[in-house]
Amino acid sequence: MSESPQLRYACQTSSLPEALAATFVELDADADTQAFVADLERHPTSALRAWARRVAASWMSDYDANALLDTHDMRVLGTAQWRTLLGERAGGRLLDLGAGDGRVTDTLAPIFDEVVTNELSTGMARRLRKRGYSCWLGDLAEEPAPESLGRFRAIAMLNLLDRCRRPRTLLERARDLLEAAGVLIVAVPLPLSPHVHVGAETVDPEELLPIARGSFEHGARRLVEDVFLPSGLELEAWSRAPYLCRGVRHRPVLILDDAIFRLRRRRD
Repeated sequence: MSESPQLRYACQTSSLPEALAATFVELDADADTQAFVADLERHPTSALRAWARRVAASWMSDYDANALLDTHDMRVLGTAQWRTLLGERAGGRLLDLGAGDGRVTDTLAPIFDEVVTNELSTGMARRLRKRGYSCWLGDLAEEPAPESLGRFRAIAMLNLLDRCRRPRTLLERARDLLEAAGVLIVAVPLPLSPHVHVGAETVDPEELLPIARGSFEHGARRLVEDVFLPSGLELEAWSRAPYLCRGVRHRPVLILDDAIFRLRRRRD
């Protein structure tokens, strides 16, 4: 029997600058999170499905392979946790960039009035549309968004920056799609390990993010100071949470350590 996974939500705020420490919002493993972990433990990906995914990923991207076989379902936060982090920033229109199969979008959707999704994977786009979401198929870092999309109260970029060819460009273009009082919700696994899936190949991004070795806190600080601020964004609040994914029988719960940021346009 596998050991119970360690779910980290706390942060050593004493090691952070005062302004960064003051904006930290500590969450916890609520009942919904515990139920999700229990489901992962009871229903791991079968050996046959895992094998089929490896075969598919030898000639298509990881995302298309997951879309084809419905594998690697993931979770960042539950709806109640999102409400805590976003507070009064909920409501209005949400754009979920790189929305995947829509399971994570489902946790955000109840606190917004309208949800638009975006994907590069045609397989994931099909899954999103089957879940009832409108989906724009395209790469915001490579092409401007269609004018018909309009502006958004919130834009989510969950575990996307480290898998994007041009992450700084993506941040700036997402910032420009926000309403005046809009927020950007960015989740990033730390420590960073940026790479981009291009078909079955993995390549380095064109724009680099700071690879901060050491503590989770140091990595979060580098992102705020070296990525978000230069991109015209400032921090309102942030949290730490496990980024959960369904694994196989001997390791049914896969976990990355996410920093989740609520950002707004910098007020000059």
